[in-house]
Amino acid sequence: MELKSIDTLHRTKTGKISDKWNSYLTYYDHLFAPLRHKPISLLEIGVQNGGSQETWAEYFSEARLLVGCDIDPRCEALRYDDPRIKIVVGDANGQTAFQQITALSTSFDIIIDDGSHMSHDILRSFVNYFPLLKPGGVFVVEDTCCLYMNAFGGGLLNELSAQAFFKRLTDVLNFQFWKDEASIGTYLRTYFDLRSTPRFILEGWIESIEFRNSIITVRKSLAATHEKLGDRIIVGNVAAVQDWGGKRPGSI
Repeated sequence: MELKSIDTLHRTKTGKISDKWNSYLTYYDHLFAPLRHKPISLLEIGVQNGGSQETWAEYFSEARLLVGCDIDPRCEALRYDDPRIKIVVGDANGQTAFQQITALSTSFDIIIDDGSHMSHDILRSFVNYFPLLKPGGVFVVEDTCCLYMNAFGGGLLNELSAQAFFKRLTDVLNFQFWKDEASIGTYLRTYFDLRSTPRFILEGWIESIEFRNSIITVRKSLAATHEKLGDRIIVGNVAAVQDWGGKRPGSI
């Protein structure tokens, strides 16, 4: 039987409504393909009518757990035949909902933030839930187009927006090259008190950050380190352009 793509599953689904932009679908097919046949756990913040949970359940046929969280009390009425789907109703960044989610699982392979799209909520969700990602897992923030809008606490030149925060994190990926100039806590002082900079950022758990139109994807490292470049590997024995004098060049 031919496996259906996320794009096909979304476009042909019936039942509960799911709302995704076209470019997300093909991107998710690429991003999630390595996890498709694994016993993953997935958390989605913001489920609205609950249709995406049905899509995830069909796509990730071997998934262990699919959790959706939404602040809208009407989501209490959502029902699924698939026992792997669990719905938590409440503010994902509130203590009650967080406890309910972590009671279901304390580790996830995929976390998708499709919640309020407010900058302050996105930052809080990232700080609260990124630590729950398994090493190598992905944290996806949807609809970041909203972060250019004042109504969502954003704006093109707003340094307090979540978009500006994630851009700032790209420098943290290269911390090994500026660590003698400033601390990470100082560099992120715009967003955190020096005593409250998230430990996972300080320890080097962020492997990569990908920016797409209206999506940000942050991948968790397999191990905590800021020495991400690795060894310099030079091979061959013919230097027709630059003579190394029989010696390997030093580090950058």
